[in-house]
Amino acid sequence: MDNNHREFFRVRFSNPIEGELEILGKDPFQVVIHDVSVKGLRFSSEVDLPMNKKLVCSFALLGIAFKVKGSIVRKSPERQGIDYGVMLNLDPDVFTELFKQLNYYQIRKRKGTLEEA
Repeated sequence: MDNNHREFFRVRFSNPIEGELEILGKDPFQVVIHDVSVKGLRFSSEVDLPMNKKLVCSFALLGIAFKVKGSIVRKSPERQGIDYGVMLNLDPDVFTELFKQLNYYQIRKRKGTLEEA
C-alpha cells in the first residue's frame, strides 16, 4: 500500500541529477538532487545552510532547464553531506511546465524508455 499523502506526485531519480544552488550573497554551488515535485525538491550538499533560507535552484529535466525559487524547510545530516528539503514557490507557467515534464519523466521511467545520464 502506498503511504504517500502528498498533494502532487514526487519523482525519485534512479541516478540523482546535478543542480546549481544560488543564495543571495553567496557564489552559486553544485548540489545533487534526489527527487522533485511541483511543490518541493530534495537535494544534498556538503554546504551547511540555515533553515528557512531562500534560494534559487537550477537543473535540467529531459533537456528542459528549470530555475525555481524556494526555501529550506528540512535538513538532516547524512553520511555524505547534508540532506535538504525545499518548499518551492513557482509561478503558474513554471508550475505547469515542471508538472508536464515530471509526468513525462515518470511515464518514460515506468515504460523503461528513460535514458538517464
